[in-house]
Amino acid sequence: MPIAVEEQVVTIFAGTNGYVDAVAVADVTRYVSEMLAFMHARHTDILEAIATQKAIDDALKAALKAALGQFATQFK
Repeated sequence: MPIAVEEQVVTIFAGTNGYVDAVAVADVTRYVSEMLAFMHARHTDILEAIATQKAIDDALKAALKAALGQFATQFK
C-alpha cells in the first residue's frame, strides 16, 4: 500500500538517524506503523511542514528528532 511522501520521509529519517537501531527486525513493521500513527495523532504539524516545504530545514529537523525521541520512549 503506498504511503504519502511525508510519511516516507519520516520513516527514512527514523531509519537513517538511529531511531530504529534498537528495534528488533521482527518489530520494524510494527514500529513504522505505530510511529506513523503517533505522528498523525500528535505531530501533524511536522508532517504538514514536510509536505509543504519539500525540504527539512534545521528547525524541522529538530522538531522531527524531538518527536521521534518522544515516540521512542513509549515504543515497547
